[in-house]
Amino acid sequence: MSTEEMARRIFDHARIFSNAAYALNDVPQMDLVFPQSVCAALALELYVKTLYLLEKKKEPQHSHDFHHLFMLLDINTRNKIELTFNQLMTQKDKFYFENLENTVSVSIPRDLIGNLFSWKEVFVKLRYAYEPLPKEFNTFLFPEIEKSILDFIILIKPEWRNTTSHTWQKIKSINI
Repeated sequence: MSTEEMARRIFDHARIFSNAAYALNDVPQMDLVFPQSVCAALALELYVKTLYLLEKKKEPQHSHDFHHLFMLLDINTRNKIELTFNQLMTQKDKFYFENLENTVSVSIPRDLIGNLFSWKEVFVKLRYAYEPLPKEFNTFLFPEIEKSILDFIILIKPEWRNTTSHTWQKIKSINI
């Protein structure tokens, strides 16, 4: 399998976990916050792996630490993704962060790198929520982080926007 084919499969799985995260987020049950966050974090990890494969033409060594993987991407790639994220942040209400931080008593980074750092251990830490949780972590701004990365992937692979991949065809063919 070529690295581009592998990247496409990883991208497809990122979309699956992203869809699951949004579906869980739409259900008003507090006990679904951790599963929603785990799905979102896994989607982010897979998006960054997709970019890494497309750019470096090889599999990444540090698979779960997508903050580290992101930092290994070309500076131009990172800058373009950060620019999109920063534009999305300017669209937030003036008091959005202040109100949210006061409500949940956690500090929320305003930059992409800080958010990726905050998110990087969510998949590992929250999937075993019965273990002690980190003192402070946040799982906010998934839509903005995802859009920033996703827009860049679609920019370099526009054919991935609307096509049905092998993975989606397999899932659609399963009768539940």
